Amino acid sequence: DKYLNYKKGKTRLDKVSQDYYGTPVFGWLILQANPQASSIEFEIPDNFLLRVPFPLTSSLQDYKRGVELYNLYYGE
Repeated sequence: DKYLNYKKGKTRLDKVSQDYYGTPVFGWLILQANPQASSIEFEIPDNFLLRVPFPLTSSLQDYKRGVELYNLYYGE
């Protein structure tokens, strides 16, 4: 994984996604990896050490496995 300091009012998750993954669409994955930060981007505290799941492919596979396990245990 990669880490960066979140600067409130300057850092945007779509831009972070673009920088690390080459596409702006994975801001949701970064937010999912930081549940202690907030449930929405605009509430992430200033100077929060943000974890960026890396590399993208294995991070998406981990997320998919987690969803599948959740569905197995709790239903869809």
